Amino acid sequence: MARVSISAVWDRTTEFLGERSGAVLAIAGPAIAGCLFAQQLTQKLLEEQPVANSVVSILLQLPLLWAQLQVMALAIDPSVTPAEAVQRASNRMPATLLLWLVLLAVVAAAMIPAGVLLAASGVPIERVAALGPNADPQAVAALIPQGAVPFLLATLFYLGVVAIALLVLFLRWTLIYVVGLVEALALPALRRSWRLTRRMTLPLLGVSLLYGLVTLVATLAAQTVVGAVLALIFGRSDGFGIAAIGAALATACVAAAMTVIAASFIAKFYLAARRAEDLG
Repeated sequence: MARVSISAVWDRTTEFLGERSGAVLAIAGPAIAGCLFAQQLTQKLLEEQPVANSVVSILLQLPLLWAQLQVMALAIDPSVTPAEAVQRASNRMPATLLLWLVLLAVVAAAMIPAGVLLAASGVPIERVAALGPNADPQAVAALIPQGAVPFLLATLFYLGVVAIALLVLFLRWTLIYVVGLVEALALPALRRSWRLTRRMTLPLLGVSLLYGLVTLVATLAAQTVVGAVLALIFGRSDGFGIAAIGAALATACVAAAMTVIAASFIAKFYLAARRAEDLG
């Protein structure tokens, strides 16, 4: 299969965003921003309840996926109207949910050996977690029993290997949702995405790293600048002050824009991969 040109895909992405930004803003943009804003608020509300925080954050991924499918539908077919994009995304949500659950299951299964190693080490995880994210290293060391170090080193090594394996796996599965949307596939979308991304792991890794860096810088800048300006106007306050809410909203809007870009790029990459496959 011929290789896909990342620069050409990016050109198609910018063209789409320039031509159909109104349609994206009419349907998917507000939904994506709303989900991301809700995540920001959840993190503050449930800061002392990490399990509940994680559950809510995971559940918010579902409407976020639905909105991204709408963007992909618009990017795949220029003749699709916003209403049709919503309908197509809704029709494919069951298959998308199945794929999403498979990804969660893969991650969960990969973490089981790490949990077994930690349990074998005898480290009291709950007591260590209760010390908080900024715990005194000496307090943490006092909770680690003798003989646990080999297990902890084995856990770190395993997590490093798993992180690399999952990164490669998820890069090759980049197209599963758009494949499910366009080709009406469910679990076979995993194999189809793997085939379409053949020989593109490193280019996709480069794009992902660049995207992650730009997203991080943009969201931190929005949070810092907006938060600082609102704090000067309304004053700083703990919890849900105007400055904190405004900063969270600004961060969500910037992250929503980056999410739309990512969904559009994936859709255009899929089209390019299909053309490369046809050319052999």
